[in-house]
Amino acid sequence: MTPKQMIEFDARREAVLRAHLARNPKYRKMMRDRRVAFAAGVVRYFAGLGLVLFLIKAFLMGQYGQDGYLALVAPLMAHVPADGLLAQSIAPDHYSGLVASAMAELFAPTAQTATSPSDGLERIIPGLSES
Repeated sequence: MTPKQMIEFDARREAVLRAHLARNPKYRKMMRDRRVAFAAGVVRYFAGLGLVLFLIKAFLMGQYGQDGYLALVAPLMAHVPADGLLAQSIAPDHYSGLVASAMAELFAPTAQTATSPSDGLERIIPGLSES
């Protein structure tokens, strides 16, 4: 067999193997599962990205207040159509206000100072010094 015939034979053999593989139900199921897994990964990525952006918005609202947040995003809102998706996602809403208030309480500096280490532990773990 000449090298040219061998190349042609290998090409025909590969074509037959690909055709048989394409008709195999296990292979088709695996390819379908891969497409579904890819789509699910893309959806998870965008859902996570949306959650992170929502938390950033809530954090900024908690730090600056609603008026300060509006002043912060006003330059961006000037260039975005009012009915657009970006304008609706940037604008403060009820849910981001709730999360912002919870974050503000969580990150708010406390004015309490402990006079001794046992006082500090008492504030963290109530009833510790009674035992």
